[in-house]
Amino acid sequence: MSAKKPYHRENLRRDLLDAGREYVRNHGHHGLSIRTLAQQVGVSPGAPYHHFPDRRSLLLALAVEGFQEMLDGAEQVRASALSPGDKLRKMGILFIRFAETNPYLLDLMYESELTSPVTDPQLVEFQLQGHGGLREHLAAALPGISDEEADLRVIAYWSAIYGFSSMRRKGVIHPSEGALPSVDIAEAIVNRAALAALAD
Repeated sequence: MSAKKPYHRENLRRDLLDAGREYVRNHGHHGLSIRTLAQQVGVSPGAPYHHFPDRRSLLLALAVEGFQEMLDGAEQVRASALSPGDKLRKMGILFIRFAETNPYLLDLMYESELTSPVTDPQLVEFQLQGHGGLREHLAAALPGISDEEADLRVIAYWSAIYGFSSMRRKGVIHPSEGALPSVDIAEAIVNRAALAALAD
């Protein structure tokens, strides 16, 4: 009689990340634990630790996947035939749509223990790439703009886009009755922010 083989599950890391993403989508990240995910995917409590040594490493992997998704979308915009100004606008819309469909994941990426008191270096790298992408489109739309002015305008543009997304998620936007534009308010905000960023 042969000895019992050790339990092995292929693609366990992927299964755990998928289960973690689903949990965050429905409940947010605060109550997420490795033990909970082990139960969801049907493995022993210790099995996930081969892939994620602690809860923080799991949360970081989920946040990294979120940033990678956004950067994939940004790369598609960069490769498109849109004008530089329209690329800048498209990037803003992409972020707002991502925030709408992944509100809890966005919290994990930008407002969690991964970013406070100090942002994890991996996430800083993604944030720098995002800034660089916006800066590339703005500089292409405004040839000759100084580096300092380009950075300042990108920060102002990003502040408007991120601020709107954050306030909308938290339900703190209360315009006067009838004051909303007839078009999608997200597109209106992006257009206003881009207009300011691209002004001569």
